[in-house]
Amino acid sequence: MKKLLSKFGLKKEPFSKDVPVDEFYWPSQLEDARMRLRSAIKGRVSAVMTGDPGTGKTFVFRAVEKDLEGQPYRFEYLPNSALNRRDFYRQLCFSMGLEPRSSAEGVFRLVSQHIEEMATNQKIRPVACFDEAHMIPDSVLSHLPVLLNFQRDSKPFFSIVLVGLGDLRITLRRNIQSALNTRIPVRIHLKPLNPDQVSKYVKHRMKKAGADKEVFTEESLLLIAEATGGIMRKIDVLSHECLDQTLEGRCALVEVSHVKNAICACEGALL
Repeated sequence: MKKLLSKFGLKKEPFSKDVPVDEFYWPSQLEDARMRLRSAIKGRVSAVMTGDPGTGKTFVFRAVEKDLEGQPYRFEYLPNSALNRRDFYRQLCFSMGLEPRSSAEGVFRLVSQHIEEMATNQKIRPVACFDEAHMIPDSVLSHLPVLLNFQRDSKPFFSIVLVGLGDLRITLRRNIQSALNTRIPVRIHLKPLNPDQVSKYVKHRMKKAGADKEVFTEESLLLIAEATGGIMRKIDVLSHECLDQTLEGRCALVEVSHVKNAICACEGALL
């Protein structure tokens, strides 16, 4: 890593997953998603956010959480959605700092009472993000309208954000989920970056890492866009490998030949 940083005059690894929100490149589709999700939460409604793996769904939620720092919200992020109803609510209990009870009904009641107490007594609005929500069993999804129902469905004490793959949109349109579907009015779908955005994304990440000159040729950036389909996670993997491919040579630019070698080296991660 030191050799790579030295060769390109970088202060840090440019394609790390640990990206501060204020250093991220925000293409129009992600900026729009961030604005819509923030508006949904402030408007006391729930939302669904879908997209292919690596398009920035979780990062958008992180950004909105940061946007609303200091305001009366409590955010819970739950990464494991493939659970039965009892374990689903136990996970939510642990996230909220509660000691779960033994029965499924007891766990649900504990969570529901805690949410209402926060909203009415502490004036705090809890927001739960369920990641990989396309994996939530039908039995759990169909119970979520009950979790959103407070004081005869008259009080919006709680918002949920379901984050998952595009299949989630199809699941919610099924008859069995009609009650939940009508309670989640905001739908956000993230699209991959287009070639121009891929170029701007790579250049932005390099600049934020300390690069004071262009490192990737325009031809190499076009090939990166084609090989990754505009998926940011794949762009990060391939761009890092491209930099590695230049280390043994004298060339200070990432050219098409380096990209081709990098594609072969990390082919499995680009599928």
